[in-house]
Amino acid sequence: MPEVVELPESNLFNVFNILLLENKHRLVKQLKECYEPNVHGHKTWASSFLLMDYFQTHNVLKRSSDVLELGCGWGAASIYCAKNGANSVTGLDIDENVFPYLNTQAALNGCKIKSMTKSYDKLSPKQLEKFNLIIGADICFWDDLAEMLEKMFQRAFKAGVKRIILADPGRQPFLDLAEKCNAFAKVDLREWYVCDPEYYDGYILDIKPGKATSSK
Repeated sequence: MPEVVELPESNLFNVFNILLLENKHRLVKQLKECYEPNVHGHKTWASSFLLMDYFQTHNVLKRSSDVLELGCGWGAASIYCAKNGANSVTGLDIDENVFPYLNTQAALNGCKIKSMTKSYDKLSPKQLEKFNLIIGADICFWDDLAEMLEKMFQRAFKAGVKRIILADPGRQPFLDLAEKCNAFAKVDLREWYVCDPEYYDGYILDIKPGKATSSK
């Protein structure tokens, strides 16, 4: 039976033992008066919960993990990584207005996340070589993003990144990305679901450098 966690105030929710803010929370309302995200960073997206469950199920995180979250938004997956053994965690987003939300949630959980304002296609090999695990949730929803991420993943593996894990509801650009990556890496595409904080389903794309294999 899951542990019952008493929440310190209303409009918070606990998922995988981290506290996250609901949009009605007083701090979110205060932040919105000064920082209005404009590139889809207006809430915690459900695919972050798929990532958390996958990481927990497969014991992905280690203390040697230096994690980069792409399109981090409010940083739920980054916070999970920081609280569950990662050595360092950096959240990347093209929209600088998401970082006050990320920092507030990180402070709520007693952890610190580094931030980087940049587009995927602007990540250089020198920047990518600092990480051995790249993650992302709900970040591949347009065709041009699939092409951009494919090229970035190739640079990342050449720079020494050991693993890339994405989650998505199953949009066509995401599925196309899985097929593109199969041409240069080991790809494991599988359906996944989670029941906490409620039922969500989608796909996990787990990519490692090496000889290409067929997608599952």
